[in-house]
Amino acid sequence: MKVKYYTGNSLAEAITKAKQEHGSDIILLDSREIKNTLDGSKIVQVSISVDEDNGKVKAWNPPAAKKNQKALKPSEVETREDFNSVISNILSRKPKTLEQEKKILEELAELKEQINKLQQSAVNDPLPLPPVYEQILSALQEMGFNKKMAESLIKRVYQLTPKGPNASKGEIIFALKKELREKMRFFDISALKAADRQKVIMMVGPTGAGKTTMTMKLAAHPQIFAQREVAIISTDPYGPSEALKAFSRMSGVTVIEKKRHDELGALMRQLKEYDVVIVDVAGNSPFAPQFVKKMEEYVKIVKPHEIFVVASLNMDLEDLLEAASLYMLLKPTGFILTKIDESRRIGKFFTLMEELELPVVAFGDGKRIFIDIALPEEGYIFEKVFEGLA
Repeated sequence: MKVKYYTGNSLAEAITKAKQEHGSDIILLDSREIKNTLDGSKIVQVSISVDEDNGKVKAWNPPAAKKNQKALKPSEVETREDFNSVISNILSRKPKTLEQEKKILEELAELKEQINKLQQSAVNDPLPLPPVYEQILSALQEMGFNKKMAESLIKRVYQLTPKGPNASKGEIIFALKKELREKMRFFDISALKAADRQKVIMMVGPTGAGKTTMTMKLAAHPQIFAQREVAIISTDPYGPSEALKAFSRMSGVTVIEKKRHDELGALMRQLKEYDVVIVDVAGNSPFAPQFVKKMEEYVKIVKPHEIFVVASLNMDLEDLLEAASLYMLLKPTGFILTKIDESRRIGKFFTLMEELELPVVAFGDGKRIFIDIALPEEGYIFEKVFEGLA
């Protein structure tokens, strides 16, 4: 048995490389995130155990890879590195028999179980916090951060802030912003609007999330598509809303009604001269029967370059996450958060971003079509989140 290492941009890619060389009969010993010495980016390294005596590699077909592997915390990286050194010592015994190999693998399994218990014990042992930290922790939860995320943020800030328990509220908020800044992911709307070929965008989301309003805002905003030739396709079974008709008259943006998705194919071919085509898919409950099948039919016909999930911030966080997660089956490329002005719990944005692992495209902050849209910028987000905390 021999230990080998492979790297990739994700865990799935690294394992794929290992299986392509050694077949499916490999044993994954460990995985960790490391820094690429060439460009400084982060890559995933896996260590595997392979049988040197098995010269014949079995055929293997790679499965669909998982995206966006989460980075390990520093404490977890240190634990993994210690674990790797112990593994190396055990494997250096070079087993000569199947019985010896079995004994080593049992030792590895027992060691890993002990480490997991220690880590779980550390998680369950609450860290006592000074009053100022407790105050900010409570404020974060009131602002919409879920309990797990808020506690993780505060504990990390407490451990990393140089002044520790003596830090002021301002210093704690400064450290919090630094932690949250690393979690933010913004969609590059400038690259989309500057594209030299037609872009098709599909807007999806629950009923009442504000898809039609955001569709109009994307088409009309000077920093987005106002300077491009835009066509909007409304799939509302009751026809385009009065607001959408009025918007078309005021802006000159073409609005086309298509109630049946099987008519979309021919229509898309007729709109080739437009720079941007936005398909406003009628709102539907993601819990309705045949929901996924119906949405997939739209995707097959429209062939969108981008799929934006539109979610309303005034929804309950659990309902918001459950509904949005079902739209993830469509493999969206970004999400738009609406009705910012109707909620005081802006922290839900960070929970949603962390759970969906999608970049945010824009915020709907008001009802005025040509004005009330905000592109994702950390200054705008921090102002909304911390305006009542400083």
